[in-house]
Amino acid sequence: MRKFLFNKAIKRICDFYVNQKKRKISFHSFLSLCQAGYMRLSSVQKILMVSCCVASSSLFAQAPDTFWGGSVSGNVGIVSQYVYRGGVENNDPAVQGGLEYAHPTGFAVGYWGSTLDYDATDDSKEHGFEHDFYVAYAKELNQDWAYRLQTTSYVYQNGGTISIDGDDRKTTAFDVLGELSYRDFSLALCVLLADASFGNAGDSYINASYSYELPQNFMLNTAIGFSLYNDQRDDAVVQTRQNFAFNDARIGLSKEIADTGLTASFDYVMGGEDRYGDHFDNNVVMGLNYSF
Repeated sequence: MRKFLFNKAIKRICDFYVNQKKRKISFHSFLSLCQAGYMRLSSVQKILMVSCCVASSSLFAQAPDTFWGGSVSGNVGIVSQYVYRGGVENNDPAVQGGLEYAHPTGFAVGYWGSTLDYDATDDSKEHGFEHDFYVAYAKELNQDWAYRLQTTSYVYQNGGTISIDGDDRKTTAFDVLGELSYRDFSLALCVLLADASFGNAGDSYINASYSYELPQNFMLNTAIGFSLYNDQRDDAVVQTRQNFAFNDARIGLSKEIADTGLTASFDYVMGGEDRYGDHFDNNVVMGLNYSF
């Protein structure tokens, strides 16, 4: 079934290419038309194409030192739910994948994406896609200490502007993250850089995580997160009810499956509250991820 859907998607794009080539259009126009052709695909076909493209990049990972002096790594997987900072982004199984190029100097660029069960600008739609693009710099200070700086752009499929009572907010968001690690413990601070449809510039998320290696190649993973909300930029779209909130706590187990590159995970997520004082549900999240 998956092979049939993927082949059907490829055929639709190839047919689209042939038809446009016969019309002798410009290269720029062709790129625009390719984007339009992609949007004609069903959500399932889009997911399969993204997953296959990410998986195919493992060819680059086989010779990491020859790619501009750096290395390429990636992952693709599925989770039973997509839970982000306590809130559910996808209550259905979500397909997720990422790709990163890392240079020996410590600089890295990457992409991560996930299916959603909502559309950022259309409440009538029950599906969407999140695209995260980031640039980072990481450095190991010694055997115990390391840090990472990262800025990320969150882009939502079909995203645009949300307007309420004359106030406009973009669905696209930008943030900056600083993370300090000591052995298996990490402390991170993430700050929103500009107003978005879901938050204000200056909103900060603080996360502490700890991992512990167990027998039989199991890992115990724990994390807890809090938010500081900036109410000075509230408008009709975002209206803060509390400036500080416990968002989530997570505890779970993960295990690498032999030498397959697969990792299975099981997490219990205790939900806290958001800026409006609304309570998040507790969730159990299971996942299977392939890294290359």
